[in-house]
Amino acid sequence: MKHPPALLAPLSADLALSICPDQPERCERSAYQEIRSGHSPSLGDYYRLDGDLMASTLDAFVIHETLAHIPALEHPSPRRALILGGGDGGSARELLRHRSIEHILIAELDPAVVAHVRQHLPHLPDGAFDDPRVELRYGDAARTLAALTSEPPTATAFDLILFDLCAVDNPACAHLHTEDFFRACAAQLAPQGCLHVQLGSPFFHGPQIAATWRALNQVFPDCRPALISLPLYGGPWLLASAGPARPQPDLNPLNQLGQRLAQGLDAPHALRYYSPAVHQAARALPPYVLQHLTPYAPL
Repeated sequence: MKHPPALLAPLSADLALSICPDQPERCERSAYQEIRSGHSPSLGDYYRLDGDLMASTLDAFVIHETLAHIPALEHPSPRRALILGGGDGGSARELLRHRSIEHILIAELDPAVVAHVRQHLPHLPDGAFDDPRVELRYGDAARTLAALTSEPPTATAFDLILFDLCAVDNPACAHLHTEDFFRACAAQLAPQGCLHVQLGSPFFHGPQIAATWRALNQVFPDCRPALISLPLYGGPWLLASAGPARPQPDLNPLNQLGQRLAQGLDAPHALRYYSPAVHQAARALPPYVLQHLTPYAPL
């Protein structure tokens, strides 16, 4: 059987990941974007939005586990969460493993993404969209957030706000990484709540990381970076949690985090990337990464 030609998924302006799918991609055009999905032996099932790779079934556990569990396990007992983007359901799937979670609101721009994932990549959400604790609202995330201000405060205070979005420089979500939007998010946080934002690749996206990190620090007194390794996005990938002043974690939080995992998560043994040791190690950043976070980088 003749395979389809290799496709290129951009990592930066002059570099791309080459993928050789073993079957023709499925393609549809929504009101917002082109949605494509396919399969390759190394990635498993994957999907792309306007050419950019979003997730694949063989490595999505990396971003979804860390995006969800790093902030959730630093919170005493997260009950309510808002996921900006999140149309593949992977982050919601991971948050639902926390027994304390009572409600997750997914603010996804494009209903066609959810429908496409449900049909062609059901292993990513793994039933998350059908869980009664999950609510989907479609439309621009900034408008969804603004609409929450008209609802009772008890229904709109979030312990966690996860940014499960396209790249920061994507026109569809660039406005969701500004100081003004971070202030809008801060207004929706519960007293001990925090955001968890994807900053990008410290190797390829230095200027946008610096700009987003600066905006976060203008709004939140406590910002904590974390570095993970994500094959689909080209390797090192930087995250940041941000919130009100929080107690600094113990110098050796492994026992504490291990207890939280055992007591608070369903099937913690099934985690494939996140662990207490990874949680601790992700806070240690090499100098070339820290230079993007100056002058706000923690020492």
